[in-house]
Amino acid sequence: MRLRRADALLAKRQLAAHLSRSTRWIELRVREGMPSEPPTRRFPHRRFRLVDVEAWLAQGQEKPSTDHERIVQLERQVATLAATVQQLARRAE
Repeated sequence: MRLRRADALLAKRQLAAHLSRSTRWIELRVREGMPSEPPTRRFPHRRFRLVDVEAWLAQGQEKPSTDHERIVQLERQVATLAATVQQLARRAE
């Protein structure tokens, strides 16, 4: 894939093709914090600036070093999700 400008915004499929990855892999990296431009009225899908994505990938992800740290991290995520569910339930009442 040949890009015109390094700062050009790419669609998810274009980025996946450039990185030789699947679009699902891209979606999972977005959940982990990969930089992207949010959807707008004009561009209803998320877009990616290649320079930012490559820098994010180069710096790598901090991964928990032990099972205990991973469990603590997951428990925090569960607590956050539970709080969100409670807020949504209150709004629905």
